[in-house]
Amino acid sequence: MKVALAPEAVEDLNAATDYIAQDNAQAAAQLADRVFDMIDRLAEGGIDGPEQTLRSGEVVRSWPVPPLRIYYQREEGRCLVLRIYHQARRPLVR
Repeated sequence: MKVALAPEAVEDLNAATDYIAQDNAQAAAQLADRVFDMIDRLAEGGIDGPEQTLRSGEVVRSWPVPPLRIYYQREEGRCLVLRIYHQARRPLVR
């Protein structure tokens, strides 16, 4: 299945890894690797996170990769990653 990342997801991940890299570049790279590994697993469809409704009303699934949470949707032939959001921030869900 093809994976697509929304611009907001790319910005979220870059912000998180840039922040961590200020103190530990290796930890930032490891976090990015863990996120992309999980995105690949989610795209394969072997696991599903719980359905949630975003404040926008959009129904998505999510999966934690501490300290982040991946918000995604599966569509025909692709897994769309909408956000890669830090769990300590204001929740995206209702």
